[in-house]
Amino acid sequence: MRVWLVRDLEPIPTDPGSPRLLRAGMLATTLASLNHETTWFTSSFNHYSRQRRGTGAISPQENLTVEVLNAPGYSRNIGARRLIHNHCFARRFLEVARTSKRLPDVIVADLPTTDAAAAAVRFGLEAEIPTVVTIRDLWPDFFPDFVPRPLGTLARFALGPLNNQAKFACRHATSLVGISEGYLKWGQEKGNRKSVASDRVSYLGYLRPPPNDRHEFIEALRKLNVPLSGHVVSFVGSWGATYDLSLVLQAARLLRDRKDIIFAISGDPSTQPDLKRGFQELPNVRMLGWIDKNQVAALLSRSVVGLLPYIANAPQGLPNKIFEYMAYGVFQISTLSGEAKDLLEQTRTGLSIPSASSADFARAIEATVDDTNTLQERDQRAAVFDARFDAQRIYRQFVHHIISVGQK
Repeated sequence: MRVWLVRDLEPIPTDPGSPRLLRAGMLATTLASLNHETTWFTSSFNHYSRQRRGTGAISPQENLTVEVLNAPGYSRNIGARRLIHNHCFARRFLEVARTSKRLPDVIVADLPTTDAAAAAVRFGLEAEIPTVVTIRDLWPDFFPDFVPRPLGTLARFALGPLNNQAKFACRHATSLVGISEGYLKWGQEKGNRKSVASDRVSYLGYLRPPPNDRHEFIEALRKLNVPLSGHVVSFVGSWGATYDLSLVLQAARLLRDRKDIIFAISGDPSTQPDLKRGFQELPNVRMLGWIDKNQVAALLSRSVVGLLPYIANAPQGLPNKIFEYMAYGVFQISTLSGEAKDLLEQTRTGLSIPSASSADFARAIEATVDDTNTLQERDQRAAVFDARFDAQRIYRQFVHHIISVGQK
């Protein structure tokens, strides 16, 4: 079957280094490996490195073509330039789609962005091609939380077009796929869907790379300046607006006298220079910058605790980070409530302390590394991942659903 994926904002297989493929990347490579002719539309702007990609078609593996479309990029995750970028990417996709001589059997698009999801569904309606929209984030409902309160009403008014795009995509998609039950329900309500028979939940999952050999493992940790002894507490992710890394900084300060606890913080700190300076002043913190999938594997194999420090009312339901940490048996300490809290408790893979103070967060970290039983249950946590959240299992099931939608 011929499948189009419309998804910006993710690493692609040909990005420099050893990029970690996320949901679209794992889906694209799974589709291609199962002999479906797959085209993935993305933009010329790398959301993570802020670098430019060359435009045009790339074929990283058999049955997979990545179409890189020109779009302007942005410097901040929240702002007018990002909205312009999203609009330009969606408009360029429509231009390419409407002139294509080789149309797909089914189109898959992610929300976010609302622009791209609406464009993909609009083209599907025009060309009578079934569409699948995956609900990845609750755009734009949570945006007003990131503006000063007096401007909240104005922000809701200004975001009206994005809300209309989300409603359009959710209403007219042939199938909605949520990354959690809560996200799927949000999409169904947003679109006021009359039929939900073709809607599904498909977790994000994680594709755990093959383990490094001992030499590679030690060398990766040496380059990251992560010690081979003691308890490593890690944060692997971006420094986006929904993360409360100040909570991690304060916890690290409170635990600075624990010589056996090292905080390893990855991601690009350039957008938050004050936090960066605070972390750099602490002897128990290692600032890692962006790390590739092999370095992530080494770091999480060495880590005792994985941190999920989200701000109050963060929109994340079941973020990718949960499954990434779980894949290595790392015990998770989160500030998320709702579905994330329930999952961590039900699977015994972590704990969630919503509205945690820095003292609460530090106490939870200290209690975890001092609990022999928790340290010894690492293999059990990894076994939960293998049974339920391994990407190979999840994305094969997701592909089966996509193909069934395309055959209707």
